[in-house]
Amino acid sequence: MKPINLCLVQIGNKGIELVNSYPNVLPAEVTNQIILKSMPFGAKHGDFITTNSGQLFLSGYVFKIPRENERDNLASIVAVYDSEKYNPPAIKKLFSITIEKLTENKLVNIETIEKILPEIYNGMSKGHLKIKISSIVTLEIDFITEEEEEEKE
Repeated sequence: MKPINLCLVQIGNKGIELVNSYPNVLPAEVTNQIILKSMPFGAKHGDFITTNSGQLFLSGYVFKIPRENERDNLASIVAVYDSEKYNPPAIKKLFSITIEKLTENKLVNIETIEKILPEIYNGMSKGHLKIKISSIVTLEIDFITEEEEEEKE
């Protein structure tokens, strides 16, 4: 279930924009397509998108970024795969729990998510995620791919 890339996208002053990509291995034109597909028109907090862009397969979770004295912003964290053999429900669970935990602790902001993007990527590669977000918040999630479940049977 190792993605080839994770992207963090937000609605900026000029529309949808890439905040960060980890690891930064995709060509700019591919990244631009991912950005456009990561947050469809009318997307709202909690939406989960699964689509493709050419030979790549994307799963993204849309969430809100609270802002003081302004309207909340929308962002999306997107996993990019080079095969359709991955587990979108597990990706949704991982992303939604991550955002939920950050929200509970008032840590859901672009800077925090951008900072933990490499750790999320590495955790997805290992099937276990453990990230110390602050002195009091540690995010820990185990997830298993469908292939691993079949191997156990």
